[in-house]
Amino acid sequence: MKHTVRLIIFISLIPFFDLSLKAFGIYADLGANPVETIIHTTGVWGLRILIVVLLLAPLGYFSGLELFRQFPKPLGLVAFFYSLMHFLSYAIIDQSGDIKIIIVDIIETPYLIVGWGGFLCLFFVGIASHKRLQTWFNKNRSTISGIVYTSAVLAVWHYFWQAKTVEIEAVIYIFTICVLIVWRLKVSMVKN
Repeated sequence: MKHTVRLIIFISLIPFFDLSLKAFGIYADLGANPVETIIHTTGVWGLRILIVVLLLAPLGYFSGLELFRQFPKPLGLVAFFYSLMHFLSYAIIDQSGDIKIIIVDIIETPYLIVGWGGFLCLFFVGIASHKRLQTWFNKNRSTISGIVYTSAVLAVWHYFWQAKTVEIEAVIYIFTICVLIVWRLKVSMVKN
């Protein structure tokens, strides 16, 4: 089982390795605006993996396979990694690490406020998954789940808002998250 989890984590990091190779000019390039490409790519992959994490619960529920219960935590940490790289790319590469400029930019730009909120949610979940907090994590699984869903909603909102146009990819993400939220609410109602 550990080998399967490691393989899934490795596969989920392939886009990051690909981006890194392009950033260092080993093959291809990052296009006309490399900073924007790095920020966009890390953000989109963070969102995609976060959606996969949320899809694992219904897959496990409908298939009855315990296998799907092994993946949310490690893949959630990968989603957090991509989100962290997304933020750091923006903060360090795009804004040159100038804290004052970053804070002003976040305060003045609505989609950055939303993105920051989603990142903080994932940050909290990432901290809560630390070994020392496992007891708390296990007792508060539904709270953690709610925070992950909140993060996904904020991430999709951030993506949709910053695009400034309606992109089919953003619409697919919104639809998927809405379906997942409805499913989660129905399952919660049945349990109660």
